[in-house]
Amino acid sequence: MNSELTRQFLDACHEARRICEILPNLPDRVKPRHIRIIRCIHIIYEEKGIVRVSDVASAMNGTMPSITKLVNELCDMGVVKKRQSRNDRRVYILKLTDLGNHYYDVYVNHFQGWLCEQMEDIPEEHVKNMVDTIHQVKEILLKARANHSSFES
Repeated sequence: MNSELTRQFLDACHEARRICEILPNLPDRVKPRHIRIIRCIHIIYEEKGIVRVSDVASAMNGTMPSITKLVNELCDMGVVKKRQSRNDRRVYILKLTDLGNHYYDVYVNHFQGWLCEQMEDIPEEHVKNMVDTIHQVKEILLKARANHSSFES
């Protein structure tokens, strides 16, 4: 790997961040992070039939306080319904409301279907390699940070 290719990779990462900024316009107060939580709740509910806040935090690699804050915001907007578990009062069970399911259909299901069609000329292997490379570089940087590695030579 040479420094020019590394620079191009980092530039592409910045472009990828811009992609997230040009996703479809969301309703007032709804953030892209909320859509990720809606998607996560939907997927976990389909798999398990029950969704706890801790399940969402684990699936999103987020902290309980940050996920709880976002879930509470979604509850305030009427997108998610939250109730205490009967078995353990420390545990909260989540479910998408009709509005939450509508947001899932529009901003996850339909949009991703549309984008999939638009990307059909991009070889699947290219997309898989890009995803894998981003994950690998993230792990390299997280490991370096955890080991208090200096990025300076």
